Amino acid sequence: MSLMGTLGKVAMGIVVAKGIGKMMGGGGRSGGSGGGLGDLLGGLIGGGASKGGAGGLGGILDSLGGGSNISNNSGNSSNHSGGLGDILNSALNGEEVTETAEQEKEAEILLKAMIYAAKADGHLDDAEKRKILDNVGDEAGFVEQELNSHVDVDDFIRSVPRGMEQQVYMMSLFAIDLDSNEEAHYLDQLAKGLNISHQTCNAIHEKLGAPAIYA
Repeated sequence: MSLMGTLGKVAMGIVVAKGIGKMMGGGGRSGGSGGGLGDLLGGLIGGGASKGGAGGLGGILDSLGGGSNISNNSGNSSNHSGGLGDILNSALNGEEVTETAEQEKEAEILLKAMIYAAKADGHLDDAEKRKILDNVGDEAGFVEQELNSHVDVDDFIRSVPRGMEQQVYMMSLFAIDLDSNEEAHYLDQLAKGLNISHQTCNAIHEKLGAPAIYA
């Protein structure tokens, strides 16, 4: 299984485990009620969009940098045809996906972003972890290791390739309910460490239908 495929499965697992209920592209939070899990997952993939689809979680991801000259730590750039979000939408739609070695590394960064954020409030219990791990497949060992590992925010920030800062922030925000001071503090640490302005953070929150944390 590719790490991008795992990213899609973990995204769905976090929704189930934490009851986030964010409707991607719908600009709102359902609080876990509304149209149910089927409607929620339809929102995540842009109403059924797969490859080539611009909606859903993948569409938001691409709007923040996917497919546009993402630089690595050596200063080199790469241009991904279709962007990470295009691949993510395919994964969320249950399709088999393949990615380059660089995209695999970027998927790993985004996986860590979601997992670390999901643990930010200190209340990710064993039952929630199991829901995230269910049906992950070949990468279950990697995901479980990250779920159980100590999070060093500064180390993680240093590992983020240039050009992925806003994507990392967005996937972190996606993985939380933002209903505790611990979660708001974690996002603030990320924003400062990744040099993301308050205005940009609030714009990302608006894209996900999440409350702003900066006045």
